[in-house]
Amino acid sequence: MELKVLGPIEATDQGEAVPLPGGRARTVLAALALHHGHAVSVERLVAAAWGGDAPATARAQIQAMVSALRRALGGTLRPQAIRTRQPGYALSADAVRTDLDTFVRCVAEGRREAVEGHPAEAARLLRTALGQWRGPAFDGTPSEYLEAEAARLEETRLGVLEECIGLELSVGARPDLIAEIRALAASQPLRETVHRLFMTALHHAGRHAEALTAYQDARRILVDELGVEPGPALRTLYQEILAEGSTALWPGPSAAGVRPGPPGRNPAARAPLFGRDRDVEELTALVAARRLVTLVGPPGIGKTSVSLVVAQRAGADMPDGTWVVELEGVSRPDLVPAAVAAALGVPAGPGKTLTEALTAGLGPRTALLVLDNCEHVLDACADLADTLLARCDGLHLLATSREPLAVAGETVRTVGPLDLPSGDSAEALLGSASGRMLMDRAAAQLPAFTMTDETAPLAAAVCRATEGVPLALELVAAQLRALPLAEVADRIDRQLDVLARRRARPARHSSLRAAIDWSHHLLTGREQRVLAELSVFTGGFTLSAAEAVVAGAADTADTADTADTADLPSDEPSGDRPGRPADRGPGPSADWVRETVRDLVDRSLIVADPDARPVRYRLLGAVREFAAEQMALTGAADAARQRHAVYYRSLAGRIRTSIPEGDTVSMMREVRQEMANIRAALDWSLGSGDPRPGVDLVGAMSWLWAGLPREGLDWVRRALARLDPQPPAARRRVLYAMGLISFSVDLDDAAGSFQEAARLAGECGDVKLQLEASAQLSVVRCLQGRAAEAAGIAEAVLTPVLAYGTEAAVAEARVAVAIARCGLGELDGAAEQLAQAEEVFVRSGLREGLATTRWAQAEVAYYAGDAERAAALSAAALRDTALGDDLFATVCRQAQHARNLHAAGERQSAAEGLAAVLRDCADEGLWMPVVDALATAARQEADAARPQRAATLLAAGETLRALTGRRPAAVEQPLLDALERRVHAELDEAALADAQKRGAAMTTEQAIRYALEVEPDTTA
Repeated sequence: MELKVLGPIEATDQGEAVPLPGGRARTVLAALALHHGHAVSVERLVAAAWGGDAPATARAQIQAMVSALRRALGGTLRPQAIRTRQPGYALSADAVRTDLDTFVRCVAEGRREAVEGHPAEAARLLRTALGQWRGPAFDGTPSEYLEAEAARLEETRLGVLEECIGLELSVGARPDLIAEIRALAASQPLRETVHRLFMTALHHAGRHAEALTAYQDARRILVDELGVEPGPALRTLYQEILAEGSTALWPGPSAAGVRPGPPGRNPAARAPLFGRDRDVEELTALVAARRLVTLVGPPGIGKTSVSLVVAQRAGADMPDGTWVVELEGVSRPDLVPAAVAAALGVPAGPGKTLTEALTAGLGPRTALLVLDNCEHVLDACADLADTLLARCDGLHLLATSREPLAVAGETVRTVGPLDLPSGDSAEALLGSASGRMLMDRAAAQLPAFTMTDETAPLAAAVCRATEGVPLALELVAAQLRALPLAEVADRIDRQLDVLARRRARPARHSSLRAAIDWSHHLLTGREQRVLAELSVFTGGFTLSAAEAVVAGAADTADTADTADTADLPSDEPSGDRPGRPADRGPGPSADWVRETVRDLVDRSLIVADPDARPVRYRLLGAVREFAAEQMALTGAADAARQRHAVYYRSLAGRIRTSIPEGDTVSMMREVRQEMANIRAALDWSLGSGDPRPGVDLVGAMSWLWAGLPREGLDWVRRALARLDPQPPAARRRVLYAMGLISFSVDLDDAAGSFQEAARLAGECGDVKLQLEASAQLSVVRCLQGRAAEAAGIAEAVLTPVLAYGTEAAVAEARVAVAIARCGLGELDGAAEQLAQAEEVFVRSGLREGLATTRWAQAEVAYYAGDAERAAALSAAALRDTALGDDLFATVCRQAQHARNLHAAGERQSAAEGLAAVLRDCADEGLWMPVVDALATAARQEADAARPQRAATLLAAGETLRALTGRRPAAVEQPLLDALERRVHAELDEAALADAQKRGAAMTTEQAIRYALEVEPDTTA
C-alpha cells in the first residue's frame, strides 16, 4: 500500500487507486502520515481535525474516522494499516509506504553523497526526492493544520531544490538548468539563494553580462519589496563576476571576504558540520547585527566548530578581516591580552599596555575577533571584550565559553546536541544529524565501513547513548578502528571509559572525560558537591526535587499515609538525621541549592527545559556519569540515594492524597514525568539500599501498577521479599497493589491479596484501606461467578461509607454494589445505584469514576437486551477513559465495546476493535480480558457460519477461564449456554470433538493468534 501526500492525498494498492473517505478523515490520515510509524495522540488528531473548535464528541468521531480509514486501507485482510498505539494511533510503517518517507530518505542519502564528495550522485538522489512531488502537499484537503504543515514542507522542498541545483552547477551548467533557475527566480523573487544560483549558472556559461544584469534585477526587487540591500554572499559574487576574478563555484561559501591574520591563527573547520545549517545562518546574521555574540554549551557540544564556520561566513562582510584567538593554552587571566595581541600581530609599543595597543590597532577597523574557549579565563575575557567594544566602533566579537561573559550588550546563544534518530532503520539514522555525523566519522576511520540493516540499529543506539554530543560521536568513531560496532554499542553505557584518548586533539577534547573534567575543575567546591548529588536523578528533576535531595528537605517526617515502615531494619548511614552521615555537616538551605542549580545551568553542565511546567532540569548522560563517580569517591552516594528515594515516596503520597479521590487520570499526569526517578528510587531501595522508602512507594502507587501489570508485579514481589512478616502496616498496601495487578492475570491471586490487605488494614485501624480492599474483593468475586457473595461484601462496604465516607467514596461503593447486583441479574437495582453514582461523578468531574460507571451501565443495558444503548454507553466509557493512563481498564472497556457493537449489528467496527484488544493483551500479558474477547470472537464466528471455529474458541476460552479464575456470573451464563447449544447443533459429533480438543490444548497466545487468523464476517 502506498500513500501519497505530496500533492492531492491519494492511496494506491499495487498500482490501483484506493478510494479514501473525505473531509476530516483525510486530515487525520495526513496527520498520521506526517508521523509515519510513530504514535499520534488522540488529542493531537482532534486538534488537527478541528483546531480549537472541537465538539464534545471529537474523540468518538476520531475513532470512527480511524475505523473508516482502516476499512479503506484494507481492514483486517492485511496487517492493519492504522494501529492502536498508546496514546493514540500510528500509521504502520510495515503495511504502508508514503511518498513523504521516500522524499526524506532520498534527501538524506543525497546529502550523504554530497558530504562524501560525489556531487553528481547527490544531485541525482535529490532529483529523485523532488520527483515525489505532484503539487502542493495535501492539495485539495482544506485544513488549517495541513496548511501550516504544507507551508513547512514547501519550504523544505525549495531548500532541497536549491541544494540540488547547486550540486548540478558544481559539475557543469546546462542550458536547461539555466531555464529552470530563471523560472524559479521568477516564482521566488525574494530568495537570495535562487538569485545567487542564477548568477552562478550564467557566469559558468560565459554569459557574464547577463549575470551582472541578474544581480541588478535581484537588487531592485529586494529594495522595492523589502527595503533591504542584497546580503554579503550575493554582493561578493557580484564583485567576483565584475572583476572576472573567480570561477564562482557552488556550493560552498566564498572566502574572498575573509582576510586571515598571521599564518596559522585563522584555522578553518577541520570537518563538515551536521545539523547546524540553521544555527550557522542565524549566528552569521547575529554576528553582523550585534557587537558581541557568545556561544555557550556543555563540553564537546561543538561550540568551536560552529564558531569557525560562522566566522568564515560572517567575515565575508568584514573589510578588515577575521581573527581567531585560541585561549585553551592560556593558563593565567593576565595573559589573555597577550594571546590576542599575538594572534593579531600587534606589538605593545613603548609606553602602552597590550590592551591599549589592541585598542589602537583595532580602533579604525571593521573586523571580527573570535575568542575561543573563554571559560577558564572568563573575567579577563569579559574585561577585554568590554574595553575593546567601547573603544573600537567597527569591531565585532564572537566568543565561545561554557558560560556567558556577562558583558553589557552581550547576545548569548546555546549550542545544543545534534538531533537523534527517530527509529532504528538506515533511513531514520541518516535522517538525523547525529546519525549522519557518526557515519561520516566512521567512514573516515574505516573507508570500508558501510550501512546495513544489521548495523543501522547499533549505530542508532550509539547516537542515542551519546545524546547527540558531537565530541562523543567523534570519539566513538575513533574506537571503530579497534572495536566492532556491536561491541562499542554494548559498552556505550560506560561512556567515559569507551570514549578514550585520541591523539591530535586539544587536551580538553582528548576524551569525553577530559572535556568534562576541564569544566568540573572550574567549579567552586559548592558547585562540585551539588553537581555530584544531582547525579542521583534519572530523567530530569524540578527545583523542588533538587532542594529536597541536596538540601535534605525531604526528611522522613512523612504523612502517616506513607510512613508505614518505621520498624523495618535500616541500612542507612548513622548520623543526626536519617539518610545523612554524621560528618556531612549542616545541610545547605533551599535558596542555596536553587542558586547553585542556576549557576550550573549558566556553566552548561545542567540543561534546562523552560517549556516544562514546572521547569525541569537534567544532566547529559556523560556529565551524570562523571558526577556519579565524583559522588562515589566522597562516600556520599548511599546517603544521596536515600534522600532521593524518600523524596519520591513523599511525592507519591502527596499526589495520592492531594488529588480528588478517584481521579487517576490526574494522578497519572502528575507522576508520568517522574517515572524514571521513581524506578531508580525503587531499584536502589529494593536492591542494595534501605527498603523502607521503596516498600512504601510501591504501596503508595498501587493505582499505577494496575495499568502496568508486568512491571508492577516485579516491584511488588521485590518489596515483599524485603519485608519481614511484620509489620502489617507496610504489607497491607503492598498486598493491595498485588491485588490490583492480579486483576489482569489471576483472579484467585487478586482475591487472596485483597482479603489479606483488608485484614491487615483492620488490624492497623486503617478503615479507609480496609473498605477499599473489600470493595475490590467484591468485584473480583463477581468476576469469579460468585455474585451473591460479591453483593454481600459490597453491601457491607456501602453501609459505613454512607455514614462516614466522602461523596466520591460513596459513589464508588455504589458502583461496586451495582456490579454485584448486575451479576445476579437484578438489573433494576443495579441501574438505580449507578444513576446515583453517575450524578456524583458528573458533578465532580471525576472522569475515571464516570468511565467505570458508564462501563457498568453498559453491562446492565447489554443484559437487559438493549444492544444499541449498551454500545452507546461503552463508547462513552471509552471517551472518559484517558487512553494509555490505565491500559488494563482501557482494554477491558474496549473488549466490552466490541461485544456491544457486534450485538448492535456494527460488525466491521466490532471486528476491528476486538482485533486491537487481542493484540494489546498479547503484547502486555493481560490474560483476564482475553476470556471475554474470545467469547465475543466465538459469537462472531458463529454468526459468520463458521461453527467449528466458534467451538474451538469456546473451548480455548474455557481453558483460559480455569487459568485466570474468570467464571460467568448468573446473568452471563444463559447467553453462553445458548451460544454453545447453537454451535453444537451445527456440528456433527466428530467435528465438535475435534474442535473442542484443539481449543482446549491451546495456550493463551495460540488462542489469540487463532482468533486473529480469519476476518470475521462483517455483514449484518
